[in-house]
Amino acid sequence: MPFNTALSGIRAANSDLKITGNNIANASTTGFKSSRAEFGDVYATTILGSGVNTIGGGVRLQAVSQQFSQGNISFTENELDLAISGAGFFIVDQGGDRLYTRAGTFGLDKDGYIVTNSNARLQGFGADINGIVGGVLGDMQIQTGNQAPRQTTLVDSALNLDANAPVLQRSGSTLLTDGNAIAVTQAGLQVPTTSTVDSANFALPGAGFDFNANTITFDLQLAGAGSGNNGTVSITLNTASGVPANINNFNDLRTLEGVINGQIFSPTLPQTPIDVLAVAVDDGGGNFHLEFQALQGGEAAQVTATNASANAGTLGLAGAIGAGTIQDNSGTPAVNNGYPQQGIDIVGPDQTVTYTSAAGATASEIASEMNALAGVTATATTTARLVNAGYSNAAGNMIINLNNVPLTSNDLTSLAAEINGLSNSTLPGVTAQLDATTGDLIITSNIGDDLSFTITSTTDGDTLEVLGNAAVPSQTLEADPSNNGVAVGNTSATANGVVVGGEIDLILDEGYTLNNPNPPAIGLYSPFTSTSFTPFVINQFDPTDQTTYNHTTSVNVYDSLGNSHIMTQYFVRQAYDPNDPATSPNHWLMYVQVDGVDVGDPDTTLPPPGNVLPTEASFNLRFNSNGALDTASSDQILISNWTPLDDNGNPNGALGPQNRLQGGALPVVEPPTSSNMEVSMDGTSQYGSSFAVNNVDQNGYTTGRLSGIDLDDEGVLFARFTNGEAQVLGQLAIADFANVQGLQPAGDTMWAENFESGIPQIGTPGTAALGIINSGALEDSNVDLSEQLVNLIIAQRNFQASAKTIETADAVTQTIINLR
Repeated sequence: MPFNTALSGIRAANSDLKITGNNIANASTTGFKSSRAEFGDVYATTILGSGVNTIGGGVRLQAVSQQFSQGNISFTENELDLAISGAGFFIVDQGGDRLYTRAGTFGLDKDGYIVTNSNARLQGFGADINGIVGGVLGDMQIQTGNQAPRQTTLVDSALNLDANAPVLQRSGSTLLTDGNAIAVTQAGLQVPTTSTVDSANFALPGAGFDFNANTITFDLQLAGAGSGNNGTVSITLNTASGVPANINNFNDLRTLEGVINGQIFSPTLPQTPIDVLAVAVDDGGGNFHLEFQALQGGEAAQVTATNASANAGTLGLAGAIGAGTIQDNSGTPAVNNGYPQQGIDIVGPDQTVTYTSAAGATASEIASEMNALAGVTATATTTARLVNAGYSNAAGNMIINLNNVPLTSNDLTSLAAEINGLSNSTLPGVTAQLDATTGDLIITSNIGDDLSFTITSTTDGDTLEVLGNAAVPSQTLEADPSNNGVAVGNTSATANGVVVGGEIDLILDEGYTLNNPNPPAIGLYSPFTSTSFTPFVINQFDPTDQTTYNHTTSVNVYDSLGNSHIMTQYFVRQAYDPNDPATSPNHWLMYVQVDGVDVGDPDTTLPPPGNVLPTEASFNLRFNSNGALDTASSDQILISNWTPLDDNGNPNGALGPQNRLQGGALPVVEPPTSSNMEVSMDGTSQYGSSFAVNNVDQNGYTTGRLSGIDLDDEGVLFARFTNGEAQVLGQLAIADFANVQGLQPAGDTMWAENFESGIPQIGTPGTAALGIINSGALEDSNVDLSEQLVNLIIAQRNFQASAKTIETADAVTQTIINLR
């Protein structure tokens, strides 16, 4: 009887329904792989085989086969959401049991381990402190605590020293600019204003005025513009010139504005264009006016409107008829250092060159231009003093803008620290020092840029007094949010600022002098006398004198406590005399200081206490004729006498030096036992091009907190820290199997290795046949719902059909039983 056959069909259909239902239930399960039922027919056989007319005994479930096809990649905003594109499985460890999954929903546990939702730890290859990935599989962990500081033990400098750099002069004369404009504290507008003239207000529509039948005329004049086109232009407004018949709304008025501007810039000959622009302005409430403004701001030019026709009142120009002129609002320039244009003759052995500085040029710009002249070396500095007695920040609300950089400190002491903290970033070359006697704050630009000050405050009466040249009065900015006026002698800070210019130190080569300042008594120079120029001789390197070295560069280095210090390298071209065997071509000396302090080994030949003090640290750099560094004849560079100091110049408790007399030598040991560091000049060249810093780097850093992580497509885990450092933490491992169908499902979208799957082939993403990693993405379930729903119908039909077989067999059996 076919009961068993039909029953096997029911069992098979039931299994198919379970498998299909499971697929549908996991249609949204990340990393899920759909399964399918694989059936086989059943035949009764003996050792001699089966007959040709053998009837089957039903069906059986041969296997539940999982389909490991790629699911869709959905991108998320979670950096630790991971998806494998291609072959392979994430390796996880759950209580010592190694499992494999395609579900990349990872996160961090309380100890920083990367884990799944079921707390299984992601496996990968860890990296050492230098970011070198090892080959031992282990738990992937992200240290969320502070990153310990690392002391600098190696500085890499790859530079180009200019082969055309001169051997610096050793004699000449010097002159410090002392003209009556130098460092005078100037106060004025922060932003220049523009000369403008406004018509009277008028309403639209213009009382039925018809430009078909009427014409409006008037003249526009620009005078006194130093850099613009002055003159007069006659304006004619009617429909023939492009004006609408009626001016009913603002768009019509804008059309009229365009007609006026067209005639301003393309007037009827012989008139020529003037630099004035007409603007239609909507005042609101149905009122409008026309504004005429000079194109060039900051000039005290005059804009006037005259000779208006009688009907010009329609456009608010009636005042031009009665008064003859609409009054001008002259433009005002923005405040600058007040330096006028001034010329000077540089008299040399062979020729005289006249150099003229532009009006308002900074000392830095002037020094740069004068350095290009033969026989002249110029350096510039700017100094301004914030007067303690004139500083008021009553409620701590005042913000000082120094060269457009906002400073928020509430007292001059804190302000000094804030400025010095920006000297290597947004305020390059600007330093501050508190005068211990007066309490004033002295601000210096070591490159001679103007020092520009503005203030904002919500507290009425806050003040900032700025003094440049002590021989002339200071200027005081006062906050006036209440708009009740400022004290006598003060300047409102609402739209005004203060600027102090710099001075220039000129060094003239032997045989050069200066003559004939023009104008002779106003500007950078006072009239020259016999005592204006001071002879001098330069005998040795001086880090405070830019004329004693050709090039310089700086880099931050770190002591063993993670404190930052500035190491500065100075490069000085050495003279070569073919007749002097003690000299050689292409020879440079490099001097090194840390925080402006010498770090050379002590000279034991000096009398105490000089025999224990640091000396100048200098090193020979020699180059081959092809410009490459001659490493054989150049010095190895070891900084072996650096004592890290605090802000007060006292030892800060970090590791101290081990000089060469005490056994300091290269290479520097790791971990370090002293403050010694090596400076490598590998890659440095001497070519006939400008000095260039191709690379200056060092291996130290201060303490830092984890600020972010990245994971690339090769699975390399990269951490970023708040100290600017980045570190490779490790690399993900993924595994593949010869027979993925043989993997044993372990639940939670994970599989376990078994005999059928074969051993895992473990590697890194993107190697061999393994897939790559998509960070911030998840692999969706590969279930096709449409297909699964069709499978449900098929399985249901199969179930019903097998049940029908039992029903039919039962009817046949009953018939047999009923036979008499």
